[in-house]
Amino acid sequence: MTTLDPAITELRAMAAGSAGYAPVSAGLLERLADDIEQGGPVWALIGDHPQIDQPLFGIRAAAAVRWLMLSGLAPELADHLEQLTTGIGDPQYTERTWQLSAQALLDHPWHTRAALDLPVQQHEPGRARVLLSGLGMLGAPKVRLLEIGACAGLNLLLDRYRWYGPGWEWGAPDSPVRLAAYGRPPGDFTIVERAGCDLAPRDPANPADVLILHSFLPPEREVERLELDDAIALAARSDVRVDKANAVDWLAAELARPTDGEVRTVVWHSLMLGYLSPHQQDRLEGVLCEAATRMPLARVAFEPHSWTLPPRLQVTVYS
Repeated sequence: MTTLDPAITELRAMAAGSAGYAPVSAGLLERLADDIEQGGPVWALIGDHPQIDQPLFGIRAAAAVRWLMLSGLAPELADHLEQLTTGIGDPQYTERTWQLSAQALLDHPWHTRAALDLPVQQHEPGRARVLLSGLGMLGAPKVRLLEIGACAGLNLLLDRYRWYGPGWEWGAPDSPVRLAAYGRPPGDFTIVERAGCDLAPRDPANPADVLILHSFLPPEREVERLELDDAIALAARSDVRVDKANAVDWLAAELARPTDGEVRTVVWHSLMLGYLSPHQQDRLEGVLCEAATRMPLARVAFEPHSWTLPPRLQVTVYS
C-alpha cells in the first residue's frame, strides 16, 4: 500500500456515493482516481501538492475544474456541460467531460494550484433545514446562535428564509429564499443574537468569493445553485457577522461573554468537525462543558462519522 491508497479509495467511495444525484461529477471523481493511480498528466501537475493525501482533496480538484469554467477559462467545457441533461448516463459524455476537465486543469496550471489551496466550502443554504429541525427539538423561545465553520454565514440567516414543511410554513413570509423542510413544525423561537467564524470566511457581497462558493456545487445541482444565489443575495444585504478565526479559540471567547439566563446558546456546525484534529475536538468539547456551567447551552451538529459516510443530525443538550 502506498501513502496515496487511502486518498484513492476515498475518491472512489465519494464517486460511488454521489453517482445517484451527481452522476457526471461522480464520473469525474472516478477518472481523477484513475489518473492519480496511474500517474497520469493531472497527477503530474498536482501530485506534489502538500495536501493531496488529505480528506476531500478530490473535491478540491473537482471544484478547481468548476472554478476554471465559471471564470471563463474553460469555454469548451462550459459549452459541453450545457448539454448536461441529455448527456447524463452516456459513458461517452462522461469520458468527454473528463477529457475537457483534465485539459482545463493542464492549460491553467497557476490557476489550478491556486484553486487547490482553497478549503472545501460546500455552503448550501438548504443545509440550514437540519439546523431548523434541531432548534425545533430544543423548544427554546430565545436563542443565541453561534456557528463554527460559518463560511459566508448563510446558515445563520435561517429565520430569514421561508420554509415549507409537510402541512406547515415557517420563517419570513416575504423572503426571496424559499426552501423545503421536513418533520414537525419548529415552533416559535427568536434568534436574539447570531455570529460565526471561519478560517476563510467568504463575503457574500464579493463576486470573487461568490464564484468560489459556486465552484463547490456540482453542475448537476441546478436547483441548489438557484437557492444559493438567492441566499447569497439576501446575505449580502444582511448584517450577519462572520469572523476570521480559529473555531475553538473564537468559541471560547464568545462563550465567555455573559448572556441573559432566558436565552439558550446554541453552537452549530456542519461538515467541519473532521477538519479539527483529535486534540482540537477535545478542546472544543471542554470549552462547551465549561460554558454549560454558566449558561443554558446546546450543540446542534450535522456531521458524518467519516467523510465517505452520510452526515446525520446530532443534538446535545448540556446540563
